[in-house]
Amino acid sequence: MTDDMVRDGPSAAAEALAGAVLDALCGESSVAFALYDRDLRYLRVSEALARINRHPAADHLGRRPSEFLPEGLASKVEKTIAMVFDHAEGYAESDVVLAPPEWHETRHLESRWVPVRDPDGSVRAVLAIVSDVTENRHREELLRSSQWRTSRLQLMTARLAGALTVAEVEAAVAELARSIDALDSGLYLVDDVAPVFPWPNVPPARSSRRTWVIPSEWPDPLMRAVREGVPVYAGPAPEPGSPADPRNLGTTPAPGPAAVPGMRARPDAPPGEPAWVVLPLLGSGTPLGAIRFTFRDARVFGPDDRVFLEAFAGQCALAVERSRLYEREHRTAVELQRSLLPDRLPAVDGVEFDYRYLPGAPDFEVGGDWYDVFRIPGGRVAIVVGDVIGKGLTAAAGMGRVRAALRALAFTDPDPVAVLTGLDRLFTATEDDESLTTLIYGVIDPETGTLELADAGHLPVLIITADGKARLVDEGKASTPLGVAELRTKQRMRLGPGDVLVGFSDGLIENRARGISQGLDLILDVARSDATRAAMGGAGGLEALLSSILERLLDGQDRDDDVTILGVRIVGSQGS
Repeated sequence: MTDDMVRDGPSAAAEALAGAVLDALCGESSVAFALYDRDLRYLRVSEALARINRHPAADHLGRRPSEFLPEGLASKVEKTIAMVFDHAEGYAESDVVLAPPEWHETRHLESRWVPVRDPDGSVRAVLAIVSDVTENRHREELLRSSQWRTSRLQLMTARLAGALTVAEVEAAVAELARSIDALDSGLYLVDDVAPVFPWPNVPPARSSRRTWVIPSEWPDPLMRAVREGVPVYAGPAPEPGSPADPRNLGTTPAPGPAAVPGMRARPDAPPGEPAWVVLPLLGSGTPLGAIRFTFRDARVFGPDDRVFLEAFAGQCALAVERSRLYEREHRTAVELQRSLLPDRLPAVDGVEFDYRYLPGAPDFEVGGDWYDVFRIPGGRVAIVVGDVIGKGLTAAAGMGRVRAALRALAFTDPDPVAVLTGLDRLFTATEDDESLTTLIYGVIDPETGTLELADAGHLPVLIITADGKARLVDEGKASTPLGVAELRTKQRMRLGPGDVLVGFSDGLIENRARGISQGLDLILDVARSDATRAAMGGAGGLEALLSSILERLLDGQDRDDDVTILGVRIVGSQGS
């Protein structure tokens, strides 16, 4: 027996064993792999890979990938085989997506390419090991989708928690629509609370028992969602047995939007049949309305989609209820404030009065600003500009109490010190520690032009003389709001013919971009300007002057607070 024969025996046995192992792996293993020769032909194919390629394993042998795989993928596989042969180095592909139309599904694969070498080191074949990671990818996508939904729902809940008006709720609905790629959205309410939806069919509530009417022009899905209190989904029917199969959800798909008048997003919507959803809004057992989302592409609403959208609708319902309460209180506060602010000032010989009151922006609450002018005994006139710190009905009611008390005190003893001292006692006895009110109160004698003025923590008054000089007048020290212990004082001065006194609230001079100190400097600059001098000397009188001041201070400014300004002008001649 020669040495070569001794060596060949074990080698042949090893090759035979390797072949048997390879046959076993090809037939029994769940690992998908293939062995390729230099001509890019299949030498061996595992049953697992054959299942991915959707052709029997035996059919592959001696043939190339281009005969089995989609064109783009086949070209990529053959180039990879050639590259591994040429460079004699391994290669890995992290994510190969297979989605040929005839498969009706998408598969995600990972692959490793390994050179198989002869004993001399030359590359004899290329081994491709393929892992189907489709399920892993689906789990990752579901996890990401779940995390996204949770994060988005938390964000929208925070947005809705801060919504004070129906318009702000509608803005939140539109924001969510953009984030979920909806083509259009809508908020629909069943009563007259939201003036942005002028539905004449809806009667105002006339009793403590709430009534509601669904507008007749609503499409059927909206009516159904509100009447039955159930969501209505429309879209293509999902595959039978899939997680989104309506038989698994206990729901039947609604007809497509093309068959439902009024449910298309808008006339220029793309052709086809987009999906849509209508979600009822229920508050305290009462139907409030519904929200609608229309999508540009047909889609199936799975269980997670439905839970997410219906949870958002629940938050919208809470926000709509809060906005109704706010809007009712807002309307009540506006009506109360308007009933207390005089729309006509008394006509007094020797003195001209004018005022401006500008409520804050519509989305902001009513403040506690007020002004007043009234006659008092002795032929004199009382003037007031005040501010109850706070917003809404509480501030408006507080303003009403202070106004009534001040008038009562002024008719008893109009002296400014006596009036403010009396208000201090009243506040100490009746108001809580959080109540804060500032005001200026003055008494003018039209015959002499004498002004007596007291300040309870309010802004100084502006004096503009007939010759155009301007100054701010205050206590000369920090005065305090009503109810804060202080010995009240007053100032006495004389206003000559043509002189003007202007009292104002902080909304005139202060805003987000400008502090009170800057505002006081600015109003002095405006008072000393040529435009103000022209207004003082023009035919428009006090009305033109106040308009000029307002324009100069408010033009181009973002304003969210009430603005109150009261002007007093001495006319004619006074005796000493």
